[in-house]
Amino acid sequence: MCRFGISVVASPRHADGILVTGPISKNMALALEKTHTAMPEPNVTIACGTCAISGGIYADSAETSPELMEKFKPDLFIPGCPPHPATTLDALVRLYGILK
Repeated sequence: MCRFGISVVASPRHADGILVTGPISKNMALALEKTHTAMPEPNVTIACGTCAISGGIYADSAETSPELMEKFKPDLFIPGCPPHPATTLDALVRLYGILK
């Protein structure tokens, strides 16, 4: 990914986007909200995988918070369960090209 100008950073203050890879549980809702708030503007939110997009097999669980994904309005959806690594890389490179 690095050769395409995409890197993973440890701090949301240095990030341009967040990659959500699973269902948002009530326990993680506050952490996701704080992480999203800490990112500088402009930023992107990416829903990666069926569980992040629609809740997947956990959609009907009382412990998930699908309304949070509606709040953050993902800019990119990467389908799959799980998405193939090449699909994820292709989507990120295309998004990076659009944003550049």
